[in-house]
Amino acid sequence: MNRRSLKAQAKVTLQRHYWLIVALCLFAAFLGAEYGSTLWATDYQTPSDTATATSSAASDHLSTDGISGIIDKLINGDDDAAKQQVKQSEKIIRDNDNNATLGRSRGVFAMVLNSFSTGGVILSVTDAASSIIHSRGAVTVLLVLASLAFYLFVWLFIRQTYLVASRRMVLESRVYEQVPVHHMLFPIRTRKWAHIAWTMFVQSVFLTLWWCTIIGGIIKSFSYMLVPFIMAENPSIKACDAITLSRRMMKGHKWECFVAMLSFLGWDLLSFITFGLVGVLYTNGYKAAFWAEYYTYVRGFSKQAGIEGVEQLNDTFLFEKAPSELLETTYADARKVIGEVDAQGETVSKPKGFAGWLADWFGIRIMHSKTVAAWEDYRAKMSAVKTGRVLLDARMYPVRLSPIPMKDKNINVGGLNAARSYSVLNLVMMFFIFCIIGWLWEVTLCLIDEGIFVNRGTLHGPWLPIYGTGGIIILILLKKLREHPVAEFVSAIVLCGALEYLSSWYLETTKGQRWWDYTGYFLNLNGRICAEGLLVFGLGGLAIVYLVAPTLNQLLDRINRKALFCVALVLLVAYIGDQAYSSQHPNSGHGITDTGSSSVQVKS
Repeated sequence: MNRRSLKAQAKVTLQRHYWLIVALCLFAAFLGAEYGSTLWATDYQTPSDTATATSSAASDHLSTDGISGIIDKLINGDDDAAKQQVKQSEKIIRDNDNNATLGRSRGVFAMVLNSFSTGGVILSVTDAASSIIHSRGAVTVLLVLASLAFYLFVWLFIRQTYLVASRRMVLESRVYEQVPVHHMLFPIRTRKWAHIAWTMFVQSVFLTLWWCTIIGGIIKSFSYMLVPFIMAENPSIKACDAITLSRRMMKGHKWECFVAMLSFLGWDLLSFITFGLVGVLYTNGYKAAFWAEYYTYVRGFSKQAGIEGVEQLNDTFLFEKAPSELLETTYADARKVIGEVDAQGETVSKPKGFAGWLADWFGIRIMHSKTVAAWEDYRAKMSAVKTGRVLLDARMYPVRLSPIPMKDKNINVGGLNAARSYSVLNLVMMFFIFCIIGWLWEVTLCLIDEGIFVNRGTLHGPWLPIYGTGGIIILILLKKLREHPVAEFVSAIVLCGALEYLSSWYLETTKGQRWWDYTGYFLNLNGRICAEGLLVFGLGGLAIVYLVAPTLNQLLDRINRKALFCVALVLLVAYIGDQAYSSQHPNSGHGITDTGSSSVQVKS
């Protein structure tokens, strides 16, 4: 083995896909799958942090001794002591809730954090099950079994299968210039998620048994290390076959593998000195790329040696690019659409003037324009075949040539078009639909949380303007970002957060009171915005741009335009009237302006 050559190629791969590989390793560290040692600095506290840490120490320790203590009390039948411990823990959290930003007394995030940190969720589940089963002993057994099942699910179906998926991504990055993020769903796309989890479970059982002999555990750790790579190449291989194949392939390579691990000690030491920073930003990704190269080397050696079972490693184009002739045949439909787009490009030009500018920058159509419609059809095809061009140029893994059937999301000319512009009439209707959906959402939350009906918002009608305004603003102002979902998500959070903050400030300044207050919510800013609200805005923005608005647009286009115009006109008149009346007599009362007693806050 030429270790220097493998490391040189690993550096090339890391450089070409730096952010992707770093993100894969960082996520693996957060999941606790691997590279966890590089995150040790996140638990480090300087002496200046001691004061802050002291206020939360009482709740923090509950995640270990506190929760285990509650389970022990429940198992021993001491329910009163368990309830008392939860109540005491909750009181400690409330009494120490003096951080304006990291609130722990209100909101969904705070509720979830408190439930898990105090063990309240365990107590709630136990009480609920007892009311059904009427046997505390049986409930305790079920609780223990459910906890074990949940742990096994997270360990197998999340952590262990992530190892396989991340190795698949790195293997693709060795050969191809583009690796789509949705390829991370490899276990699901191949419909082998459960089988991959089972294989990793069998490997873990074998390895655990070998560790009983200590020496055997050390040796078999090297023998089984290729199992995740083998599953990444062929997820349909039987569990015992994958383990046996890894053992056969590693025969005669264990010592060189051990030496290769030692060669990274310098980087590990540097990572330790920098509190894990070098590990996160470089070493972890470097290692991931190197072991992908090492697997490729051992795979090639094993095929040349004719090792038994190596024929099951048959994903040829995961390690080399497919011939152009084969790609042309496999993706003939993509070539056909590309040809149509190229031919149409000679006659379709970008619309000019005010109508073209409005459609291009803001996605608005005042009147029907054949030029704008033709350009948008052309752009839709261009977007649909963009990946097709990459595939035909052998710059992305050809899913259709995979020996394992996978859902092909690469070529999709039809379907919803998120980039299309919307008519003013449809935008008006969408505004009211978003307002009404937001109102229904707020009312339902209050009905569930407090058991009473509360007409949310400053207006008296069944609508909350901030939802409609936020949805339309996302569609209009962020039109240029629709081809970049991550940028769309971040921008939606910033835009809606600014809108909500300014709305809160304006209402308080002009009306003299607040219609919502997030004080006590986890990660809030002056009680005007909070993390969980912004997260909902971001996810809602993505849903609006890529699913809800295109679907509504298709449905609204099927309705008679005159009838739709009449409905929009009636809604506008009613809405303007409500605004005029509410400006003098705003909606108020319990759960609306009485924010101190309402756990579900209002959007004006």
